[in-house]
Amino acid sequence: MPTYRAGTVVEIKAYPVTDVSLHVFVNDEQIPMSHFDSDYWGYEFVMPEENVTIHLTYDRFYGRDEFGFDELYGYMMYLKHHENDINKICIKTYNLDEKYSFVENRYSSNKTDIDNFKAIFNQRLIKIENDATIDTSYRKSYSFYYEDYEFGELYFYDQYYHWNDFSSYQLFRFLDSNYVLPTIEDPDFITYSFIYDGRSGDVKKYGDPAFSIRYYSSDSVEFVPYEGEEIHIDPTFYLDSRYGKINLLTPTIFELNGEYYEIVSNTAYWAYNYCNLGD
Repeated sequence: MPTYRAGTVVEIKAYPVTDVSLHVFVNDEQIPMSHFDSDYWGYEFVMPEENVTIHLTYDRFYGRDEFGFDELYGYMMYLKHHENDINKICIKTYNLDEKYSFVENRYSSNKTDIDNFKAIFNQRLIKIENDATIDTSYRKSYSFYYEDYEFGELYFYDQYYHWNDFSSYQLFRFLDSNYVLPTIEDPDFITYSFIYDGRSGDVKKYGDPAFSIRYYSSDSVEFVPYEGEEIHIDPTFYLDSRYGKINLLTPTIFELNGEYYEIVSNTAYWAYNYCNLGD
């Protein structure tokens, strides 16, 4: 109603929406959900002795500008629990403007590098407008490993932290304008990955136009330039990908544009093995 007597309990009913959260503010103070049913979410507050403004929004960051990583990073509790067990870190660099570029993965087990990664979480963040002028062509992800299990990537465009969930995203800058993200200057090793664009890369067979197997896991593997003996294999199968024809030579070796590469991580997910081409 347009008016309520002071002291009256005011109820708000809102339709539920899948995969988002509704945030309700009364005079810029957030009130929690008080009850719900199958067809509504309920919120209540006691009418004060003053006019009120009610604001309903799906923006989880409404009304605030400054945040900590403990409010934005979903793996924070897991990281704190295993903080002393982190044995490896990685920076993955994506050139999203270059159509046929690889992701570069720089790994380190150096304690100083690991501590520099952990120190990122000591920084405070400021919400910024999702400005179209911000350069998003280069993306970096910072990953932690516990017993070779990767968890909790942090995504950055330049110095801007990229938060996202199922249906939205938000950019943040560091409160400390002098803070610079750590790098890995002396990596233990470097691998490369394919960029996945959401489309399949079908496995095809030379001389058999009817042969085709859908394949979606090209980004699951990591590879390095092949440095073994010279290869003399006429490929039977190839991967019709965004990068062009990737000739599948052995369970771990492939050729692309005259260059040879060897799969060194997650070989079971590589097209040759995933699609049982050896059989």
